Amino acid sequence: LPTLSLAASSVEDVKARGVLRVGAANADPWYYKDPMSEKWSGVGVEIGKLMAEDLGVKLEIVETTWGNSVAGIQANQIDVMFVLDPTETRKQAIDFPDAPLFYYAMGALVHEDSTAKAWSDFDTPDTRIGVTIGTNVDTVLTEKLPNAQFERFASNNEAIAAFASGRVDVVSQFHPALIAQVARLRMGKVILPTEVFAIPTSVGLMKSGDPSFRIWVNDFITKLYNSGKTEEIFETYIKSKGIDPSGVPGLVKEN
Repeated sequence: LPTLSLAASSVEDVKARGVLRVGAANADPWYYKDPMSEKWSGVGVEIGKLMAEDLGVKLEIVETTWGNSVAGIQANQIDVMFVLDPTETRKQAIDFPDAPLFYYAMGALVHEDSTAKAWSDFDTPDTRIGVTIGTNVDTVLTEKLPNAQFERFASNNEAIAAFASGRVDVVSQFHPALIAQVARLRMGKVILPTEVFAIPTSVGLMKSGDPSFRIWVNDFITKLYNSGKTEEIFETYIKSKGIDPSGVPGLVKEN
């Protein structure tokens, strides 16, 4: 059937295919692929489950990286990619709903004895900062810290491994991701350097002349956010990782 290859330009397209294809880049707590079972979990996966359930279709996880996700959406391999920041460059290639999915702040993983309090404290030629290529963190810090040395990695996990082995001095990712990583790493500490950058994240979609699917996604994530369900999904997930959510900044801008 021709509808089987359609991009999700309308809700009917997804229902006709019977599958909602959600892009996932291995980055806890948004997406986590268990190395033993190869099953996916995480905040993005849980939101995808709710969306697929609402549409009456199956959920299919399409593994990708942050750097390759936009190309995957353009190639009609992915219908939605949660936790994709709507940068100006990405907006030229793919579409986003008007409403934010949620908000998060950029954090820094530093050694226990670090006295750094501001981003400017890292702006020195002898500071090696690990970032994940293709992320908003990479873009923002490259501009803000012109004197620092940047090491770019394909995934969040690779950047953390570089910190653990001493190849970088600092790793910057969004704060919830760092908290999840450090819970496993058991070394270093996570700080929110000033100035705090609270950034809205979104859902990447394929550009289409028919805006109906984008409008539907916009309404769906707005209801999730306003009802507190997005925050509840996040808190439930990090609790399952043994992390106390009361010590982690949430996903609501006002908080």
